[in-house]
Amino acid sequence: MTNFNELGLSNEILKAVEEMGFENATDIQAQAIPLILQGKDVLGRSNTGTGKTAAFGLPAIDMVDIDNRNPQILILSPTRELDIQIATELRKFSKYKEGVKIVPIYGGAPIDRQIQLIKRGCGIIVGTPGRVMDHLRRKTIRFSDIKMVILDEADEMLNMGFKEDIEEILKIMPKEQYQMTLFSATMPSSILSITKQFQQDPITVEIKSAQRTIDTVEQTYYECGRGKKTNALRILLNDIDPELTMIFCNTKKMVDELVDELNVFDMKAIGLHGDMKQMFRSRVMDQFRTGNYPILIATDVAARGIDVDNIDLVVNYDIPQDNEYYIHRVGRTGRAGKKGKAITLIAGKRQRQFIKDIMKYTKTAIAHRVLPSTEQMIEANKQNFINEVKLACSENISEESIEMANEILGEGIAIENVLSALISMLYKPEVIDAGEVEVEKTRVKKDRNFDMDSTTLHMNVGRMQGVAPNNIVCAIAEETGLSSNIIGKIDVKSKYTLVDIAKENVDKVLEHMALCTIKGYEVNTKIDMGVPKDKGYKVRERDGGDSRKRSSRSSEGRPTGKREGSSKPRADQSRSRPNGGERKFNNDKPKRRTRSDD
Repeated sequence: MTNFNELGLSNEILKAVEEMGFENATDIQAQAIPLILQGKDVLGRSNTGTGKTAAFGLPAIDMVDIDNRNPQILILSPTRELDIQIATELRKFSKYKEGVKIVPIYGGAPIDRQIQLIKRGCGIIVGTPGRVMDHLRRKTIRFSDIKMVILDEADEMLNMGFKEDIEEILKIMPKEQYQMTLFSATMPSSILSITKQFQQDPITVEIKSAQRTIDTVEQTYYECGRGKKTNALRILLNDIDPELTMIFCNTKKMVDELVDELNVFDMKAIGLHGDMKQMFRSRVMDQFRTGNYPILIATDVAARGIDVDNIDLVVNYDIPQDNEYYIHRVGRTGRAGKKGKAITLIAGKRQRQFIKDIMKYTKTAIAHRVLPSTEQMIEANKQNFINEVKLACSENISEESIEMANEILGEGIAIENVLSALISMLYKPEVIDAGEVEVEKTRVKKDRNFDMDSTTLHMNVGRMQGVAPNNIVCAIAEETGLSSNIIGKIDVKSKYTLVDIAKENVDKVLEHMALCTIKGYEVNTKIDMGVPKDKGYKVRERDGGDSRKRSSRSSEGRPTGKREGSSKPRADQSRSRPNGGERKFNNDKPKRRTRSDD
């Protein structure tokens, strides 16, 4: 493994990294960081969970000139959630780099606030392609001083329909002034096209994921509430009752905290991490091997070189930072022909994706299990107590205890009352709260028929504005943060678009799309009311003549703007129009557009 000190990073960055508990770089970090610092264009192929954010983020922070108020680093990512995550990580890494400002920009949030932050000066912008385009159209971002552009999860951005936006953003960048770094889990032809067009002699960094099956290890994962992982761990240790357990944490600080928490509950745990001297490490390992401390809690780096064959259980308290670490961790159990168990604890919906990434990387199924219920825990406590009593009865009983029992029974107290009193004194069942698991709404996977109950929305942009279905999908997904699964049929007309939205999400879409622009046009989104039914008129297909004919009454001598018997002009009467918004009238007679016109 490569230490961060060997990568050429500034002392301020190294101090922040060390404070966060990281010691050695992952493979992608060790290979990419030196190349980026040398000014090379990098094409990185690596899955989520391999440390990509630090791979591009650490050198990016070191490249920022704090005396320049204009953006110098642009990071594009597919979703606002990833935007926020990247910005949060970079702020931690830049803790001691005074003056480095990081601004995330994404849809679904007021753009005015983002404009204010940009005007105050920022070195790094993390944004979704759609919102970056919004700022470019408003001329609220200047990229004249850009030094590096980073595309994170590039394949996902292309899958979401951002290809045109990405290309347009890259085309306006000052030529031959910036370097470009691209990270992607896959390399489809569309990615290679962008690479060929916008990167200069890129160096490929690829982290391969070979199939590593551990047949002797039962691999599972459990979900718990946020902040309840320690409680979930206690439940599982009580339920499984392993002889030797190895628990992995990502940082030294977490190792120390977890050791203290378990020891409070009389679970004999001991910690191992990089701050320990070799002599103390040896003592820790001796205590673990002999079973004096049957629970060893360690970081990945500190666990290197550990050779213990009879570990029953491995627990990933923290999800590993590198998917390769998962293989090393799980490989600590199931040795010497024995069966082993590996458990991963997750909290929150986002960590479910990490489990999927690990399964994809290792090509191994990790089964989902549910923590024991309250009733199951109470029943287990009761059975454990009964077994302990039975075991005590089978062992040598002292003369003193027999004398005390005879004395109590000699008082005429029934034996069942004596036993009940002793049980009440000694049996203290504990129910451990593992919190509420975050429930993800189950959505029916949509096909092109879109079977979900839906409502049709009307948007006042169409083919004449250069709008295509992928633009609609991107705008809705980015502005609302909802999955594209809630979008059904999209019918793009010449001047407007009809889109089916799952009924339960209609209000949110209407709310968030009120601030949206597509292809530079402000979008007016509303519920489609269908073709207007106008009394006295019939609607027919255009045939070169007037598309509107009086069906029952002659219009000769009739004022153009008013109906007979009404003092209101026809233009003032409120009707829903297919092309959205209010129609502006001039002295010409207005024509009502119908869907058939398109």
